[in-house]
Amino acid sequence: MDTKVIYVERDKHYQEFNELFEEYASDLDDEIRSKVVGQLFELPYFHGFICFVDNQPAACAVCYESFSTYRFMKILNVHDFMVSERYRGRGLGKILLNGIEQYGNTNEYLKITLEVNNNNTVAKKLYQSCGFQDYQVEQKDSNHWQKFLV
Repeated sequence: MDTKVIYVERDKHYQEFNELFEEYASDLDDEIRSKVVGQLFELPYFHGFICFVDNQPAACAVCYESFSTYRFMKILNVHDFMVSERYRGRGLGKILLNGIEQYGNTNEYLKITLEVNNNNTVAKKLYQSCGFQDYQVEQKDSNHWQKFLV
């Protein structure tokens, strides 16, 4: 099995990325799903990754860049992460995460963050095997708040 992880170039990898995202987001409304990748590719802080197996797209990640003003370094958040159903069980999640980590190291990111559903034991096991740890905000008396606008 020949694998490689590539950083998505907007003018070269739209089709492969869209194919994987369509599978990942199959539960979204068709009209929304058909527009998501185009919108992602317009965002300057979007970073996409694809894992290929024998030159076929097999897994992808949607990442966003942010910046730590406290540490004066970039942060990469893995927002969506998927391995195509037909390629699961072959270690591609670990290969894709390692590719993202290599990109982060090469480009001097402070850390990689992600969120995972508490019930997703398979994903949690993968992330732990790649060195990710559950964490709480370390600043004293700090809480995370949100307000949905839609």
